[in-house]
Formats: sequence, C-alpha cells, structure tokens
Amino acid sequence: MTLSRRNFILIAGSSAVIMAAGKTAIDLDKMPSTAIAAWSEPKSSETDLRKRLISYAILAPNPHNLQSWLVDLRKPEQIDLYCDRTRLLPQTDPFSRQILIGHGTFLELLDIAASAEGYRTEITYFPQGEFAEQVDDRPVASIRLLPDPSREPDPLFKQILQRRSTKIPFDMTKPLLPEHEQGLATAYTDPSCQLSVATDQPLVLGLQGIVQAAMEIETRTSETHQESVDLMRIGAQEVEQYRDGIDLTGALIGWGRLFGIVNRKNLADPTSSAFQSGVTMYRNMAQATPAFAWITTGNNSRITQLRAGRAYARLNLKATALGVAIHPMSQVLQEYQKMQALQQGFLTMLNIPQGSTVQMLVRVGYAQQTEPSPRRDLQDLLLT
Repeated sequence: MTLSRRNFILIAGSSAVIMAAGKTAIDLDKMPSTAIAAWSEPKSSETDLRKRLISYAILAPNPHNLQSWLVDLRKPEQIDLYCDRTRLLPQTDPFSRQILIGHGTFLELLDIAASAEGYRTEITYFPQGEFAEQVDDRPVASIRLLPDPSREPDPLFKQILQRRSTKIPFDMTKPLLPEHEQGLATAYTDPSCQLSVATDQPLVLGLQGIVQAAMEIETRTSETHQESVDLMRIGAQEVEQYRDGIDLTGALIGWGRLFGIVNRKNLADPTSSAFQSGVTMYRNMAQATPAFAWITTGNNSRITQLRAGRAYARLNLKATALGVAIHPMSQVLQEYQKMQALQQGFLTMLNIPQGSTVQMLVRVGYAQQTEPSPRRDLQDLLLT
C-alpha cells in the first residue's frame, strides 16, 4: 500500500513565511472532520445488520486509500463484494494484486465486526470463479451472516477505530521489544501466510536501502509517479470533496497552496524543489525504521491474495493493541518492469523461495498516533 504520502511534501523556501505566520497557520487546511467521521461514528443505530458491519469494514487498510469496494445488498441476508474497476492502479499494481489484498482486509474487518454482534460469517471467495490477470465484473466474495450465540467478540474488534497506517518517522531510540515481536506473531493463525520480522541491524539497514531505492524508482518513473499525483487530494476542500486517495492537509500544505508551491504540476516535476525535498523527507523516514515485517505466501492466486489481506488486517490491529506502529511499504513488491531488478535483489536478500510471493512489507516501530485517513460514505459503495 502507499508510502508516507501525507508527509511526502516538504515546502521548500516557505519556512520563513510559515514561522512569521505563527499559530494562525495551524488551523489552515486541517483535516475536515466530515472526511474522517466514519472513524468515530460507526452506524450503531442502523437497523440493517449488514450495513452496521460494513461501517467497520470500510475502515480497512487499502492501497492508495482508493476504497475500491462495491457492495450489493439486494439479496436478503447476503453481502456480495465486488471490485470497483474505476478505482484501480494500472501503473503500480498492473495485476491488481494489492487491490485484492485490500478486499481481503475489508473481509477480515467485516468478520471481526460480525463477532461483536454474535454472528459468524460464511464467506465464499470468487463464487463465479477467480479473476485471471485482470479483475472483472464477477464478485470477489459472497458473505452470509449466521447467528452464533457461542461466538465471542474478537479481541481485535476494539482496535478497529484506533487502527492506523503510521506514515511518519519512527522513534529510533526504541527498538522493537521482544515481547511485541512475539505478540505480532500471534496476530493470525493462517499457515499459508508466513510472517517474518527483521530486527537485526544488518538486515534492517539492507531493507532500509531497498525501500529507499524502490521509492526512487517509483517517483522517478513518470507513469507510476503521475498515478500517485493524480490521486493526491491537496488541501481540505479536495479532501472533503473526494474523501479518498492521498490526503495532503495541514498548515504547511495550506501555505504551500497559497504561495503556489504545492500543486500537481510541481508535485509531478522531478526538477522542482518540492519534489526533491519530498525524496529527502522519504529517505529520512525510511532510515527511521527500527524493524521490518513481511508476509510471504507459497503462491500468488487470487484467493491467496485475499487471505494475505485478511492476515495483514489482523497484523495491523494486533500492532495497534500492542502500541506498535506499522506502515506498509509496497513499492519493491510492485509488478512493473522497472522494479524487477531491485525486486529480485530484495527476494534474494530475504531468501524467498522461488514461486513464493511477498505480499506485504511493512515498517515496524514506535510513534505517536496519527490522524486516520478519509473515508467515503457507506452509501457511496452500495450497488443499486
């Protein structure tokens, strides 16, 4: 999923102006409360159980915050999940592997929410057949909800509203505690999704270099970088309008927009000071990573991608419960030609067997909690 997009822009040359502005700039272009209302207002009063559960599922982590979910509730007591093919990443995710992982995270949060209501889910993956190389209009999953008084609420349910993808530098004075590493290992039980954690310095340094190099490739490849720029929501007005994508808000962004520094043209221009400063900021953030974790699967089928997403959702929630910050770093895993050589070196570094796939790579450490990402209204996802 995406890198530190909110913190990607360092406004070159504007620091003196911002300092002079003082505290008056703090509230400029702040995150609109309506854009993140879903994180504090799940639909507890909703009479349709399915909508109550979906109000939690839409808080799932997903690539570029595209929220590529479509939900059909027209069959009684059933939820059919589809992929919104207008919300894909053809440049950085040409086979929609990451998109399918994002559907797996949705399914896992839905199942966890069902446990809190005394229900279990009966999920059928790809009831009309798996996608081939490209997603199509067939359902990703069909879900039936079955009352189960014996089912206890999943302990991770309490973490859904607190879950974040922490896109800031981590505290390098705090190495990952062994008990927290052990706790992460208990996040899920799916044996097909192997979790590995790196805390030893030589490997961590090597992975820091890999993720920096991968970001350099993505940002300096015009097609892949433009894909991200097109999804940037610059300032509170755009964030409120779209409630998806890569949100850029806050005082720095507000002043940058005001003085013509932060705009799509500059963000896409590798020669601009904003672009160069962003690369430097990312490099500093990657270096502020005391540990990495990754999920490996033995194959790369569409069902496996969903299972990897479900595993990752639980990992994210377990980290939240432990007070551990994690941040997905998917660049080196992406399947476009210019990334292939670096990706092969990455797989060799981790001794990944031939035929296996690293589905997720994340930074791990400690940091202050960040703001949640915007979410669209549940109604916007419903097929009618």
